[in-house]
Amino acid sequence: MNTFLEILYPLDWIVVALVALAGLWRILRGPTTLDRMLGLDALTVALTALIAVESIRAQKIEYMELILIVTALSFFTTVTFYYYLSQTARDTGCDLNLDQPAARPGPPPAP
Repeated sequence: MNTFLEILYPLDWIVVALVALAGLWRILRGPTTLDRMLGLDALTVALTALIAVESIRAQKIEYMELILIVTALSFFTTVTFYYYLSQTARDTGCDLNLDQPAARPGPPPAP
């Protein structure tokens, strides 16, 4: 393997670990559901980067199929979960960003 890649390989692991820790922290701390979804997406990006780094290190193209599957699952999971939340928010009147009741449009208050 190339000497340059051998030097960067441990650095890649450190960067991927930091991204994974940031995503895990966002999942655990919240405070909103959208923040937790963002953390899950960060974990998926870290997993995809880890697979890509291992693919380059092992010099195998077969990992690219796994990268496509992981990213497609992540995308469809995010879209489906957001759709579910938007439907729930519409039915209950909650704002997705604040986890509080949203201001409902209506006539202005009387003076």
